Amino acid sequence: MTGEHSRLTGIERALAELDKVLGAAPVDRREVPFYGPTMLQSMNEKDQAMALQSEQARYEANPEDTAVHFCLTSAIALLEVSQVLLNRSESLSPQDRERQWKTLVAYTKTAGRSAYRAASILTDQKD
Repeated sequence: MTGEHSRLTGIERALAELDKVLGAAPVDRREVPFYGPTMLQSMNEKDQAMALQSEQARYEANPEDTAVHFCLTSAIALLEVSQVLLNRSESLSPQDRERQWKTLVAYTKTAGRSAYRAASILTDQKD
C-alpha cells in the first residue's frame, strides 16, 4: 500500500466515523441554525434580526452540543477537502478543475466558519 493510498484510506475511515458521531450527536443538524453573511445580506433588517435572535437562542439553549456539532462539521469539511486533494485527477478539463477548486474553497470556508461558531459559543459560555 502506498503512502498516499494509506492516507486516503485513513481519511475515509475518519470521515465514516465522524459521520456516525455527528449522526448520533444529540443535536439534530436541521435544528442548528446558521445564517451566513450571504444569506443575511439577502434579508431585510427585520428578518436579519429575527434570524440572528433564533440562532443565538438555539446556541444558548444547548451550547455544548451545538459547539460539538460545529466542531464535527469543521473536521468533516477539512477531511473532505484533504480527500479530494489527495485524489485529484490530472485529466480534468480546465472547467472541471475550476469547479472542483471552487468547491474546495467553499468546503474550507465552511470548516473555518464552523470552527469560528464553536469558538464563539464556547466564549459566550465563559463570559
